[in-house]
Amino acid sequence: MKKDKFKVIKGGGGKTSKPKYKFKKGFVTNTRLMGVVGMKLYWETEEGNEYVQFFHLDFEEYGIDGYESMMNASEEEINFISSKMMGGLGGKFVRIYKREVIYILNQSFKLNIRNDEELPQSLEEYEFLLNKDAKIDEDIESKLWHKVCEEIVNDYQMVNYFIMRAVGNDKKAQRFLWAEDQMKEFDPTNKSLTLIKNVVNFSHSDDDVNYYNVESLIDLDKGYQLIISEIAVKEIDGIPKVVDARINDKMKISSIEATFQLKRPEYILIYSTDELIELVEILDRDKPNAMQNVHQTGFLYTEFHPNNDHVKNPLYYLNSDIFAVYFVTTSGQLAVSTFCEENLKKLKEYFRGEDFKLLIDFEGEFKTDAPLLYEFVHSGYEDFFDFLDDEG
Repeated sequence: MKKDKFKVIKGGGGKTSKPKYKFKKGFVTNTRLMGVVGMKLYWETEEGNEYVQFFHLDFEEYGIDGYESMMNASEEEINFISSKMMGGLGGKFVRIYKREVIYILNQSFKLNIRNDEELPQSLEEYEFLLNKDAKIDEDIESKLWHKVCEEIVNDYQMVNYFIMRAVGNDKKAQRFLWAEDQMKEFDPTNKSLTLIKNVVNFSHSDDDVNYYNVESLIDLDKGYQLIISEIAVKEIDGIPKVVDARINDKMKISSIEATFQLKRPEYILIYSTDELIELVEILDRDKPNAMQNVHQTGFLYTEFHPNNDHVKNPLYYLNSDIFAVYFVTTSGQLAVSTFCEENLKKLKEYFRGEDFKLLIDFEGEFKTDAPLLYEFVHSGYEDFFDFLDDEG
């Protein structure tokens, strides 16, 4: 996708291009604690047409990193673009006002400037939104944070989000999770990195405060690090908040050790088909929220859960938001994988459906000790059984 290099847009007396349409309504996903949000804006043009803008916003590193727009689109077309851009975020859309739109966009835009990240194509369509006064008062900002963040329902969810935002160097979101009068520095990393596994173990309680020992596995881009910390959580006005956080140890670990840490069962189903195009069309229809990627040997669909409930568990994995992965090879093979046995049952039931009775044949089922399907996807093989033979 062609992108435009960002430029700082000056306010004040300079001439700027202003759109001839007025704001009707705006929506944003309540996924700010995951570090990303999707935004959907509806406008009315001077001629009475409906104009819709879609944004994908990152708050760790990339800023505004996705944009699309449509004029007089049907609801089906709007939902299609919305699903493709935001379907994997796991949240729900909440209504926001125009001044909140301006604030959120400009908070994300600051990262484009700070990190020298390019803006998406068609800058001329949305740069007027980056040329506005983005200041809002503390009360409005507080209410907005509660809009764009899902409700915290247990301590595990709080600790996982807190570590995730700290590792992502996302100071504003981290601050939202602290109890107001207890805030202090907690910097496990000095730049935005990725939390790939988090283990939260209850330690003890003292005076209504719950203490947790936390082991966090971090991807350093070139290597891995294990961070040991202690997080204290207290319920304040019915909501868990962090009241203390300290790092007890940091250690770099090898790729072999990291692989061992990430070991968990993967369930794989293999089917064959003589009707490749029809199979892909059905997956396109049935999996509108799935992320799609084209590879040398096939088509990959990654289907996400419709929520982020995996963050509520004491054991968090980065890819636990994935429901299933579907890989249709150019040789007419379908490989399906999931990490959850309950999901496996649902997948078997789905592929026993009427649409697939004459379309696919079952070839085999596998359970592995560590993730294998992505290795197959990137191996260059078109047949899973040939891949297994060469793997030994």
